[in-house]
Amino acid sequence: MDRRRLLGALAAAPAALALGAATKEPKRRDPPQPRASKRRKGVKSPDKHVDVAIVGAGAVGAWTAWHLVRQGLDVRLFDAYGAGNGRAASNLPTMLYDPAQGGDALYADLAHDSLPLWQRLSDSASLPIVTPCAAVTTLLPTDGADEPPGTDRTTGHKLRSRFGVIGWRDEEAALVADKAALLAGRRAILETILDAQVDVEDVVMPAPLFDKKRDLYILPDGGTARSIVYATGAWLTELFPQILTPARLSAVRYQLFHVGPGQGDVQYRPPAMPALVDRAYGFTLLPDIEGRGVRVWKNAPDATVDPDSFDRRADDAALAAVRQWLAGRVPHLAEAPVVASAAAHDCRTISGELLLDRLPGHARAWLAGGATGRAFALAPAVGARIAAHIADPARAIEPRWALVRLTGATTT
Repeated sequence: MDRRRLLGALAAAPAALALGAATKEPKRRDPPQPRASKRRKGVKSPDKHVDVAIVGAGAVGAWTAWHLVRQGLDVRLFDAYGAGNGRAASNLPTMLYDPAQGGDALYADLAHDSLPLWQRLSDSASLPIVTPCAAVTTLLPTDGADEPPGTDRTTGHKLRSRFGVIGWRDEEAALVADKAALLAGRRAILETILDAQVDVEDVVMPAPLFDKKRDLYILPDGGTARSIVYATGAWLTELFPQILTPARLSAVRYQLFHVGPGQGDVQYRPPAMPALVDRAYGFTLLPDIEGRGVRVWKNAPDATVDPDSFDRRADDAALAAVRQWLAGRVPHLAEAPVVASAAAHDCRTISGELLLDRLPGHARAWLAGGATGRAFALAPAVGARIAAHIADPARAIEPRWALVRLTGATTT
């Protein structure tokens, strides 16, 4: 082939390729396979006679069951309203995990032990249970200069460059915990119970009925349990009114509001927005995750309530206070629409501590509740403590959690 013909052939090649591409049928792709289900194995029918009966399928009850099952024990789990029900303190979309726990070493250790278990659960769930975020706590002038482990002390001036969506005062002091997280609420409880492979029985459980002859607790259907745990939070006063009056342990109300940013506005989500515990002005804010909006509430409860019967609707007076605080701290959200609101409760003891102790007169019956909002995030470690007491009934009670701190009486 001479030079002229070679150049002509090369010039015609792109056109021929383009014509071939135009007439060639597109490559057919098979449709994607459905996503493999992460549903765990189904639970077996509960035995009537078990090692441990747990009353209360909230976070503490669920994690107690989880640990006991892994120790090879048979467990029955009861909740009169069902797991993570609408009346429960744990029936919220998100909870704050704060590793610093206000500098309290006892609770900080529980937090440290709990996070890996929450993360393990999150890794196995279809939707995340743990969403990392920073947590900022503003300080009062009377607060000391100590930095709890896991926190850094800083100023509003420095925070402005990192979290500019929040209005900071230059001179205000704050602690930043970078390894905080938001935990899914009700969904996390359901995942824990699924992972434990325990069925929740919607049964009203009375105070324990003990058969001395057989050395066993009698359950409502005639079954038995060697040990029994009442992880019922504020319902402990209903079950044991002689020892736990509302003055010693009670349900306290908080009114929560989710305010919604505009379309496509992601600056109110982690990592751009932290969780904020504003001690200076008495409010808490959680950033927007899963499109629920930014959640805001007043730190101090506004009423003592009956967890069975109180109305779960938030009121306009509480909303007005929230909007006033937002106007100073997050002004762009001050007039944002409320996309959800609710009145919820926490279980508070007169000491402010967790209650974890034996029921007086019972060596193998346990009471658990209180902690004023801490219990959910710390539930994996608290559940492990309860399981350890069941394995060794002679194990010493943590003095700060003892019933005597609430009643002034001894427990035997």
